[in-house]
Amino acid sequence: MNMNKKIIVMVLVLSILAFGCNNTQVDPVQQPSSTTAYNPGTYTEPSSISFSEEIKTEQFKSEEELLGFLKENSGSSGDYYGAGMLGGMVRTLSANSKMAVEESVSMDSSEGAYAPVPAMDYSETNVQVKGIDEADMLKTDGEYIYTITGSMVFIIKAYPGEDAEIVSTIKFDNAPQGLFVKNGKLAVFGSFYNYEKFRAMSFMPRSGMTFLNIYDVANREEPKLVKEYKFEGYYFEGRMKDDYAYVLTNTIAEYRPREPTPIIFDGEMKTAMPVDHIYYFSIPYSNPIFVNIHSINLDDPDELNSEAIAVESSQNLYMSQNNIFITYTEYINEWDIQKKIMMGLLEPKLAEDDRALIEKIKVTDNDVLSRWEKEQKIYQVYENMASMMTQDERDELTDKAEELLKKKMEEYKHLEFTVINKIKYDKGTIKPVANGNVPGHIINQFSMDERDNVLRIATTLNARWSRYGQQTKSTSNIYALDANLNTMSSLEGLAENEQIYSTRFIDERLYMVTFRQVDPFFVIDLSDPENIKELGKLKIPGFSRYLHPYDKDTIIGIGQDATETGRTKGLKISLFDVSDVTNPKEIAKYVTESRYASSNALYEHKAFLFSREKNLLVIPTYNYNYQNTGENYNGAFVFRITKDEIELRGLIDHSMGSTDRYWQPSVERSLYIEELLYTKSPSLLRINRLEDLSKVKNVELKSLPTEIRVY
Repeated sequence: MNMNKKIIVMVLVLSILAFGCNNTQVDPVQQPSSTTAYNPGTYTEPSSISFSEEIKTEQFKSEEELLGFLKENSGSSGDYYGAGMLGGMVRTLSANSKMAVEESVSMDSSEGAYAPVPAMDYSETNVQVKGIDEADMLKTDGEYIYTITGSMVFIIKAYPGEDAEIVSTIKFDNAPQGLFVKNGKLAVFGSFYNYEKFRAMSFMPRSGMTFLNIYDVANREEPKLVKEYKFEGYYFEGRMKDDYAYVLTNTIAEYRPREPTPIIFDGEMKTAMPVDHIYYFSIPYSNPIFVNIHSINLDDPDELNSEAIAVESSQNLYMSQNNIFITYTEYINEWDIQKKIMMGLLEPKLAEDDRALIEKIKVTDNDVLSRWEKEQKIYQVYENMASMMTQDERDELTDKAEELLKKKMEEYKHLEFTVINKIKYDKGTIKPVANGNVPGHIINQFSMDERDNVLRIATTLNARWSRYGQQTKSTSNIYALDANLNTMSSLEGLAENEQIYSTRFIDERLYMVTFRQVDPFFVIDLSDPENIKELGKLKIPGFSRYLHPYDKDTIIGIGQDATETGRTKGLKISLFDVSDVTNPKEIAKYVTESRYASSNALYEHKAFLFSREKNLLVIPTYNYNYQNTGENYNGAFVFRITKDEIELRGLIDHSMGSTDRYWQPSVERSLYIEELLYTKSPSLLRINRLEDLSKVKNVELKSLPTEIRVY
């Protein structure tokens, strides 16, 4: 037996850590019953999600059931730190309730009722779905601009540009991360951490906190705080439809006997999410988290509804007109399968006293030992047994394990899946309704789109490798799923050895860019969700990271130019003519002279400003070349763009408002109001005329003057 085999067998034996023992070999995709109760004091063998059986949506019915789930899946045992600090009464918050809580700030906004701005021409946040606003650091109502810099929110009288000035600021202890503005209300939210405040609230979160402050801005010079929420969990995403804002947070699903559900603060009043507002799926969990969805009516901020869903992770969010889709990537791990095989092979060799010890560990109450601690102790039993095996026994074990592993791996067509959680919403009501999956992983929210109750999704399936060598090549794939997230049809195997770089669903088509050395621009027909078809494709050097419709027959692409061998060269903007879907063409392009130029808009669609009526395209851009610093710049490119032409008009320079680091982007967002262009960097708002880009005014984003003299 060679040294490599010796090492392999020891690794195989000692890697049983994540699994207990069984009398037979365990199928790694075993599916538990959807009616399984989560009872304290039990031990459930770890397992993997099944990608073939029906997955049901369940609702916790009692606190005992939830605690059983948390005990089974918690990564640590023991009392929850801070839960014992009972500084105030905890009550349960009912759905759609109006919490009559005495506020420290008056809610009387009678001083100057909000007057809507007369109809003006101004841009809004660039969003994926029309009518679904996305939280951002810059918003406008056509006369005022609301923006975040550091821990400050600035309210700026923006129009007319010559008179632009900061009219008020709101200072926060922590950095805000998103804004919504609607009907005279300003919603500000982001991560919150203040140890002294937590002590005063008798609460110490382990999963962070997210604050949401709602202000009446009828008088922009004196915004009034009318509602103050704090939600347990790290801020994830924010969306808004009509008058309802949806703020999502993530919390670790940890075992807390006294306060098992996510905590909400309405002012100083501590509330707990009701147990029956927490959903889960009939799947085995490894390290679950709760995605908490809070809906708030900005017209009536007391109207709060909060629901949570237990998932394995939350990576991407897409929100259609009727549903929220939360996705993450799940992998079938060769090492995990190998461990289970070793468990099955070694189990018959256990002595009776070892079996008895393992059973004793399994039935220990989860209050004493968590699932993971039980697995650690069970591992010790196997490790002790393995240390007493002879060399011949190890050789035989290794050969048999290799044989079984190779056979088992041949049963899996795919090892990588995107898990999709579907949540229906309507005017503040929230309800998880389905869970599904497709092979591969997605790149961002633009990989998904819902039309006529059909979810379309584009994934990249990575090349499949194992100890037996490369078995498949990477491919791009498109799937259509019905309302229950069952696959209706698919188009698989596109663009071998390439990765998806950008996608855009527009009506009944998908435009998709993949890349390895050249840029295949695909046009996919989705008019029949039961028969997805490739219509045409174009191969050109480079790639597009973001696609945006110019009109129904023309697509804008932003990415990078590249050589025929795949070496990137410079920032590139392309126009694709798709009027002949079988023969798409690149009809115009702009490429920077410097290969080091880049833009935030490659990865952040909200940094992209486009108006077809104004022939306007604005993107943040920066260039850093340490060998020739004379060609460096930092600001925003302004283009004249038509159906068949792209022309660079100029650069709005923000080097004076940057950190003097050209290798970092300075401009964060841009917008227009009437005839003026506004570009924003952390410490500067620049105003220029759209007609000739001439300067109108610079507004420095700094605190308003005080009586303290600053030198």
